[in-house]
Amino acid sequence: MSIIKVDEVQDLTGKKILQNTGGVLQVVSTTKTDTFSTTTGGASPVDITGLSVTITPTSTSSKIYIMFSVHVGASAGSTTGVRLMRDSTAISIGDAASARPRMTIAGEGMGDNTWNSDVLTSSFLDSPSTTSAITYKLQMVGNGTATNYVNRTGRDQDTSNDDYRSTSHITVMEIAG
Repeated sequence: MSIIKVDEVQDLTGKKILQNTGGVLQVVSTTKTDTFSTTTGGASPVDITGLSVTITPTSTSSKIYIMFSVHVGASAGSTTGVRLMRDSTAISIGDAASARPRMTIAGEGMGDNTWNSDVLTSSFLDSPSTTSAITYKLQMVGNGTATNYVNRTGRDQDTSNDDYRSTSHITVMEIAG
C-alpha cells in the first residue's frame, strides 16, 4: 500500500486546482520582555512598542489566527483597554455605544493597589483576503490620569516580592482556506 501526501496540486500553468485546507501554513510570533508605559487619559489608543508581527499570506483564501497575551499594570485606579489592529484597522472590537471606547479586551480597575496587575488575553480568526504583507499589532489605552504599563506593575519596587516583571506576546498563524 502506498500513500501520497501533498499540500496542493497545480495545473501546468501553476494554478492551484486542489489545495489542502485547514492546515497551518506558517507561524509568526514575537515576545516582548521589556516594559512600556503610556498616559493616555482616555484619549486614542497608542501602539504598544514591540508587540507587532508581519505576515504575508500565501493565498487570498487563507485565514489568519491571532493570539495574544499582554501583562498590564497601572500607577493608580485605572482600567486598561487593549485593541487588536490589522495595519491601521481595528478588528475584533466591541460594538459602538455612544462615546465608549471600542476595544478587543479590557482589564479590571486596579483600584489603589498599584502592585496589582492583570493579564489580558484573546484570540481572533481573521479573513484578510490578500496576499500582501499584513501587520497585526496591539494598542492600549487607560483612563483618568494614571500611567498604564506593560510587563510591570504600577508600583514597581525593588523591595517587594509583589512587583513582578513579565512577558507579553502576539502570535499569528496562516490557516489554509
